[in-house]
Amino acid sequence: MKKLLSKRSKQLYREPLEFVVHIKPLPNELLSSWLTRTAFAHYMKTTTFLNLYIMNRRNALVRKDLDFYNDEHFFGILYKKSKWAKEDILALSIRSEEGFLYDCNDCLVVPHQIRKPTYKRSNYGMLYCPKCLAEDKIPYWRKKWRYSYYTACPKHKIFLTDRCWGCGERIRIVKMLLAESVVYCSKCGKDLRLTSSSKVPDKYQDGLDAIKWFDAALERGYFEIGKQKVWSVLFFHIHNRLQNLMDRKEDLVLEGFDMIDEYKQLCSKLENYDSKKASPTYKAFFLNAMVYYIFQDFPNNFIKFIKKNKLIHRDFTHGLKEVPFWYEKMLEKYIPKQNKMGREITKEEVLGAIKYLRSLNKKVTQEEVAKLVGCHFTINKGFKKIYQSLNFALHN
Repeated sequence: MKKLLSKRSKQLYREPLEFVVHIKPLPNELLSSWLTRTAFAHYMKTTTFLNLYIMNRRNALVRKDLDFYNDEHFFGILYKKSKWAKEDILALSIRSEEGFLYDCNDCLVVPHQIRKPTYKRSNYGMLYCPKCLAEDKIPYWRKKWRYSYYTACPKHKIFLTDRCWGCGERIRIVKMLLAESVVYCSKCGKDLRLTSSSKVPDKYQDGLDAIKWFDAALERGYFEIGKQKVWSVLFFHIHNRLQNLMDRKEDLVLEGFDMIDEYKQLCSKLENYDSKKASPTYKAFFLNAMVYYIFQDFPNNFIKFIKKNKLIHRDFTHGLKEVPFWYEKMLEKYIPKQNKMGREITKEEVLGAIKYLRSLNKKVTQEEVAKLVGCHFTINKGFKKIYQSLNFALHN
């Protein structure tokens, strides 16, 4: 009898079972959400379901980011067993956004446009809107909740949250307890639809408008920058660079942006303590809104941002392996490249500027001296060489 059972177990493992219940994918649903709903319909936890129906050896699939998983054999099994069209299954994966939200060739890591589902103490769980889950006839988890720019729900005007209201556990869909729907905490079983999330203040409307702006562009496949149409993937390619450029903390000057004081207060708090809760979400919300703001009333807000923060061409391209053509042309028009050598600077000019600053009892720095000389303090190579040699001589 034992031998027969053993033989039967091996046969089941080699030949995964056919799906008994066929759950229809919902609009913008995540693959992990659909698989978990399908597992629950079979009265199984997701790990057990994957073991029996997808040949999940040693729970290898559960340890992966299923929503970004890219394996032809795995999806082949899903097409065959789910009875749904190939297009319906592919649409569940974040890989379906390749060419619109991000661009990669067999990405080894999740691109910055997608929020990573890390479950370490200092990182996000799966962000979600509890009111969306509560309103669903059939609760499910959206793909857009994984997009980096999606930090709040424009419909319900609340910030997304990533934890259970009962025990504080970070959300992981495939670890959820077996239930009638995918809304219960994997640790304590509390109903996540009852989570109370912070309301987005009326003053923060630009932040919600920014999310709608990104959503609309992703849906139609292009952004409208001034009178130019920019392919969405090319804009999202430089989105992270722009956010980093905006993240200037106390030094940021952004006239007309309503949330500037709140952003600076948050930056100050983050320097004083290591937040493990919602602060990273709020900061991402502010930065997204800033990127949106500089492209409104284009090019006026964009030009003011450049001038007020004394930015140069290199600030906008630093760290980018590839610079999209539209972006390069825009920068050339509004912030042309500076000559790396610049005009010829004499030793006497630099020395005179240093002496002048000292006579006023002002701090002598490379930047302040360059302002008096009339060149850029890092780009003009001749100035840098003279300043460094004089600075060394004066201090020795």
